[in-house]
Amino acid sequence: MLNRIKNVWDLFVLDWKRIFHNKLTFVLMIALMIIPSLYAWFNIAALWDPYSNTGGIKIGIYSDDQTVDLKGKKINIGDEIVENLKDNKTIGWQFVSSKEELDDKVKTGKYYAGLYLPKNFTENLLSFTKGEIDYPEIEYQVNQKINAIAPKISDKGAGTIQDTISTEFIETASKTLLEVFNEIGFNLDANLPSIKKITSKIVTVDENIDEIDGYTKEVLELQAKMPEFKKKLDMANEFVDYIPELNKTTDKVVALNGKLPEIAQYGQVVYDVQGNIPKIKNAGTQLNKADKDMDKIVKMMDEAINEATKGLEVIASAQKVLPDVTKLINKADETIPELQQQLKDIAEVLPTVTEGLTQGLEVLDTLSKVSAKLAADIAALDTETHTAQIHAQLEKLNNQLTTQLQMIQSLKETLTQLASLPNAPDFSNALSQLDAMETHVSQAQGNVQSILDNWEDYASAPGKLQAKLIEISNTLNQIVVSINPKEIEAQVAQTLKNVQEMLTSAGNITGTIIDDNTMSTLDSLLKNTTNIINEAIGFLKDYQKEMPAIQDEIHTANVMLNGNMDLIINGINQGADFFRNDFPVVQSKMNKATLFIKNDLPGIEDDVKDAMTKVNEKAPKLETALNAAEVMIKEDWPNIKEGIQKAANAIRKGEQDIDLDEAVKYLKGDANAESKFISSPVKLKTKDVYPVPNYGSASTPFYTALCLWVGAVLFSSIASTKFHLEGEQIGRFSKRQQFLARMGTFLVVGFFQALIVTVGNQLLLGTYTKNPVWNVIFALIIDLAFMMMVYVLVALFDNLGKGIAIIILVLSISAGGGNFPIEMSGPFFRAINPYIPFTYAVNLLRESVGGIYWPSALKAIVILVSITIGFFIAGYILYPKAERIFKKVGDNLKEGRILH
Repeated sequence: MLNRIKNVWDLFVLDWKRIFHNKLTFVLMIALMIIPSLYAWFNIAALWDPYSNTGGIKIGIYSDDQTVDLKGKKINIGDEIVENLKDNKTIGWQFVSSKEELDDKVKTGKYYAGLYLPKNFTENLLSFTKGEIDYPEIEYQVNQKINAIAPKISDKGAGTIQDTISTEFIETASKTLLEVFNEIGFNLDANLPSIKKITSKIVTVDENIDEIDGYTKEVLELQAKMPEFKKKLDMANEFVDYIPELNKTTDKVVALNGKLPEIAQYGQVVYDVQGNIPKIKNAGTQLNKADKDMDKIVKMMDEAINEATKGLEVIASAQKVLPDVTKLINKADETIPELQQQLKDIAEVLPTVTEGLTQGLEVLDTLSKVSAKLAADIAALDTETHTAQIHAQLEKLNNQLTTQLQMIQSLKETLTQLASLPNAPDFSNALSQLDAMETHVSQAQGNVQSILDNWEDYASAPGKLQAKLIEISNTLNQIVVSINPKEIEAQVAQTLKNVQEMLTSAGNITGTIIDDNTMSTLDSLLKNTTNIINEAIGFLKDYQKEMPAIQDEIHTANVMLNGNMDLIINGINQGADFFRNDFPVVQSKMNKATLFIKNDLPGIEDDVKDAMTKVNEKAPKLETALNAAEVMIKEDWPNIKEGIQKAANAIRKGEQDIDLDEAVKYLKGDANAESKFISSPVKLKTKDVYPVPNYGSASTPFYTALCLWVGAVLFSSIASTKFHLEGEQIGRFSKRQQFLARMGTFLVVGFFQALIVTVGNQLLLGTYTKNPVWNVIFALIIDLAFMMMVYVLVALFDNLGKGIAIIILVLSISAGGGNFPIEMSGPFFRAINPYIPFTYAVNLLRESVGGIYWPSALKAIVILVSITIGFFIAGYILYPKAERIFKKVGDNLKEGRILH
């Protein structure tokens, strides 16, 4: 026994070794495990939820219905049906413009069906109101050849319309009848209290008839005031017309609110000014002193110009004799007396050089400050609105910078010449500062000249001009004059004193020779000093011309500042108090006003306009009503008053004779509820047992079982049930051992086919499965049964067995109850349904999908396992004899030379 089992195992292992060693065979085996699953997956995915896509089923509809007049009301039910169907997306309703178009598109297959509402549809539907009943008809045509299912869906759409019309008709008719009953009972539920209220009110009106007479008089008075009301209405309309002007003002308020942050910044400036009040007072003191000293300053400037002019005259005299002195020095022994006098004259001139150099440095410092201030003032001007003023000021600045450069160059030359004199101090620091100053001034002068040369380009580009002006101002502000004129004056004075002593000594000592370079340097020094003094005189004279205006401006400023000092200080303090105490309140109120203007005012304006529009519309009606009321009060009120009195007397008498509550009890009823009950007396309460959310999941058991059978048939068509043995193998293994080993191979393939399709259903397609693990187990049981059946049939009957398997497949599709209940099939299929394994395979898989009911599941399992065991026993017993028994059948098939 163990030897037989070992032989079966060896054959089974041999089978799979052959499969793994042949790559093509191995790939084909894998394909045969997967391909059957594709059959199931494609079908399940294609039919996932077909009934949710019925919006694609096109059904045409055309209404030729004519409008009917029923008691003054226009009714066209056909048009209402068409309008309602436009919101219905369950069917692909197509709305056409003619009966001919509808017929044509149904015949050509563009529409699956068509609905036609004839001209007399509404007329016939309402015929009962005339006492003659004519049934309305809807013409329904369907193209049956397009598709087997689509006509049923379109029938459902047509039936829905019919049911809807019938239900609505019944509900409307019954509601109308019951509403008549309600009217008889004065809308019984709600109006019985109203009846009592009305009777009570009539009695109350009768009791207060005199007070009502007073109201009629007030109405007449109101009618008399209509002309005054119309005048006020005209004034209100004028206010509405003024709203655009009001909006302009509110826009300014919003704009002002936007400036408040900027104004708040000025508050800080005011605080800063308040903190500098002592400085302002001191400035007033200084300004007053300057005003008083202006005459002295003017006199000092005049004296400075005169002194400088005299210095020029002295230097000029020295320059005249300097060439002669140089010649005389060369003939010193011959002309010593004359030379002594001339050297003495030259020595006396040298202090003038010191004064000229000092004066030049002071003028240069002033010029630097004046140029920087002028450049800053120009940069502060608006380049868009002050172009002419900027041009004039730039020309003035250009002239000043030119003068400044000339003076710097003269001072540099003078200091350089002084440095070359004997025993001269080091002037390198002053010269380096003059070099730096010259660089900045030259750069600024070049930029100014560039602007003037290209004025049209800069004038047309305010931003570019502004940037250039700021650059010039920054350049001039970088100039730092740290040369100490007093220090230079002392150094120069000492240098010139040395030269003076040298000249004096030369005049006193016979035969002393003065270096030619020294005399040449003195000549150059006197010339440069002359240039410096001339430039300083020019600068002083320019400002001398402006002194009267400056003096007048200082005086005016002094009067304005010191004469109003208390007022200015009080104003600053009040401004600071305002920003500190009042401005936050103003800012808050402005913010609130702005929010009101932006958020509320437009709505208020719209409300006012709407209100005035309505008032203007209603005013004429009010006037007409008051006029009518006047006529009624004067002409009809006496009769009405009499009628009320009679009605009140009748009510008092009727209350003693009639019980309204008893009469109302018989007529009371809810027309809406009762009409709905009549139209639909039964409500259907639906409860899903074993719910499955979509059609694809519901059809999964059928297609899964089908793919397992197809997989078994497909594998049996390609794989052989007979072992190929060679040599000693032929005698070693029996037929039953070969049968069992190859059966194992078939069952392994079937195992993977079942596993792949069930796992793929759940993971790839996402089908709904209530019990996913049991779903896989049930599929394995089913595949075991199917693969055993097909294997045994093919192993016993060969090609004939394959044909039998295909016949079982065809019958299973028809009689297995997969997609439609078996009760809907023909008698033959209903008869064979209990006897085909496919029935129990589908039922078993459905248990795991919707929810397992174990009695049903166990029944299917027992039947499938029984079939498996039965076929196994039959195959095991018959296989060794099958070849001999069915050999003749096989030979006959092969004689046809088609089947193998």
